[in-house]
This record gives sequence, structure tokens and C-alpha cells, in this order.
Amino acid sequence: MSEAAPDLTLAILTYDRPRGLEATLRSCLAQRNTLGLTMEIVVVDNHPAGAGGEVVEALSPASPWPIRYVSDLARNMATLRNRGFMEARGRWLAVIDDDETADADWTDALAGALKATGADIAVGPRFAVFEEGAPPAYDPEGRQFVRDLGLPDLSEIALTGPSGRPRYGLGTGNSIFDLKRCFPDGRSAMREAFGDAGGEDAELFVRLHRQGRRIVWAARARVTETVFRNRTAIPYRLLRTRRETQHYVSIYIDGARHPALARVELFVKGLIQTALGGVLSWLTLEHRSTSRLRWRLLIQHGLGKLTWRRPVGFIDEASA
Repeated sequence: MSEAAPDLTLAILTYDRPRGLEATLRSCLAQRNTLGLTMEIVVVDNHPAGAGGEVVEALSPASPWPIRYVSDLARNMATLRNRGFMEARGRWLAVIDDDETADADWTDALAGALKATGADIAVGPRFAVFEEGAPPAYDPEGRQFVRDLGLPDLSEIALTGPSGRPRYGLGTGNSIFDLKRCFPDGRSAMREAFGDAGGEDAELFVRLHRQGRRIVWAARARVTETVFRNRTAIPYRLLRTRRETQHYVSIYIDGARHPALARVELFVKGLIQTALGGVLSWLTLEHRSTSRLRWRLLIQHGLGKLTWRRPVGFIDEASA
């Protein structure tokens, strides 16, 4: 007799972060689970050394739920995210990253949001702790590193406006999907053409929203991300901002009622932002500052709109 499918699969993608993976797994294993869900955990390891396997082996004996370890060395983020979706046997799939830890009622809040609203997807907030002990000087409150939509708990997220313009950029970290509702035809979740250009998860949310899938905000489903030193470096923030803007443009044009007009609108806006940001960054001497980033970020928003056909692609975080 085959083993019954669990209610919920927790998927974790990892790459050379054994200590982070351990913290993530321990937070998953510490779930209160007052809903009494049957669960499984799937770890997809993308690093050739396979350090994640040792972490799984060490934690599995005391785990209340089975943990499956999968090695997948594909150099394509969309392919790897799809592997996590494909490995899931549960009705629901919740995703958490290997630099995040979940509050003890995380699964209750995510699954509870779907049960309470009948929605197809729920997304929760992500807060930040910093490797250096504090946010960077250019963002003293750390707002750039937090995802909090500020919506009431269980409210529906309108991902696009009437024109088709995306209103929010969502990633899969701290989200839950009803797999049969979201992917009834069994197709892969992410578009693998994105490769290392990124944005495949943001595109997925908007595509599902445009297909009529309901997405709700699970304000009580909290995770905390560790923000490493290299991710607060100014060159990294600038490059990442340009890449995220390129994603926004691609997603907007893909669903715009009038794609040609959308291209013109975004091109003009990109020119204005690049020019204005360039002038103001020089007039205010921001280009020499380590505590101000506003106008340089505006430049990158503009450049992202102007260069969206030439995506930044993979960012080497070790050298950023």
C-alpha cells in the first residue's frame, strides 16, 4: 500500500549554506502545527559538495516529519525552483529559503490563511536581521530588506492595476500554493527561459493572478531573513535594483493591454529617471557618500527600464 500523501510539503532550496540550512530546518521542525497537518520537508541542494545532505542526515532522526534530500546541479534558478514544486507530494506547498527562519506558528498561519479564505495562494511578511548587527547607513531602518505589504491579515492582494501594471513584486520565499488549483495541467511552475536572469518567481505570481488565482496576505506568517554583509554593499544594491526593474518591465509588457504603448511609456520614464538621478546624485555629491543612495537607486530604476532586453542575469554575490 502506498504511503498517504501529506497535507503540506515544505520546500527549501539551498546552495552552500549549511549553517543557514540548519537554522531554517530547525525552525521548520519547531512548528507548533496546531492544525494537525501531516507534513514532509524537501531539501533541494544545488551545490556540488552536497553539504546540505549532511545537515539533513543529522536532523532527520529527531524530525517529526520525513525529510527528503535531493541533489540537483542545474545552473538555472527557474529549473531548481521547479524541482522543489515537482518533488512536493502534499496538497499544499510552502516555500522557505535557506537564509530564512520561520516563527513557530508559520505553517499554521500560512495554511490557515488558505483554509479561512478559500484562496489559492498566500504570502507572508519577511523581516530582517543583519550579519553586521545593524542595517546599512544608507537605510537605517532596513526598509529595503523587508517585505511587508502593510495589508490587513487575510486581505486579497491585487497584484496588478487596471492597466496591467504590477503593483507588488513577490518572491516565493514565505509563500504557500494550492498545487492542484494553481497547476491543474501539471505544467512546470516557473518559466525556465528566465535562466539566471532572475524574476521567475515574480513572473509566476503575476501570471497566476492574471489567470484568476486568488492571492491573500498572511500577516501572521512571519519569517526572518539573515541579510549578509555582501547584500548590503552599495554596488550589489545598485545592480540588484537594475535587475529587479528589468523584471518589472518584462512582466508589465507581457500583460499590458497595449504593449507598444507600455514600451514607450517605460522608455520615456527610464530616460527621465536616469537623467534626473544622474544630475541630483552629482549635485548632492551622493556619488561619494556611503550613507545616501536615493538618487543612485533612481538611476538604476531608469537604466533597468532602458535595458530590459539585456537582463543583468546572475549576480556573483561573493564578489559583489
